[in-house]
Amino acid sequence: MYLLMSLNKLILIFVLTFFYAAPNIAQHQSKVKARLYVKLKSVEKFRKSLKSTTNYIYSDGKIIDSVFCKKKSMVYTLDAGHLYKVEFSKTGYVSKHIIINTKEIPVNSRKKIKLKADINLFTVKDGINVDFLKYEPVSIAYYNFITKTLIWDYDYNRSVVEKIIHASIEK
Repeated sequence: MYLLMSLNKLILIFVLTFFYAAPNIAQHQSKVKARLYVKLKSVEKFRKSLKSTTNYIYSDGKIIDSVFCKKKSMVYTLDAGHLYKVEFSKTGYVSKHIIINTKEIPVNSRKKIKLKADINLFTVKDGINVDFLKYEPVSIAYYNFITKTLIWDYDYNRSVVEKIIHASIEK
């Protein structure tokens, strides 16, 4: 009888500990954030700042925000544990988007995570077929466990830039 009471107390303590710890673990994960700093520039104006853009932020395939940016830059906070798509557009310019994978950021990450981007938009021109930019991001960011921060995949970015150059040369 005494053994049964001890076992019941042990189970009760385990269950109470689990219900106390589970919300704290989930809450801690949502506290891990990354800051995205974006500077928008125009290709035709020799990389001068581009103002009055519309930026769409998608999280896990669903639109979560749209921002009309009057300034030349944008700062956005991204929660860990999601796959983000950020699209940059302006009337008369070719839209571009980037992908940011925050799913792999560790729950116990204490370092401030920052990601900087320079987005260069160019005007729509007849004869230049860059329809692939509707489906392909210009760059992809992922968490690097060595540097403990988000980094850009420069090889992928270089391949997309080469496609854009090739499309403009074909004209």
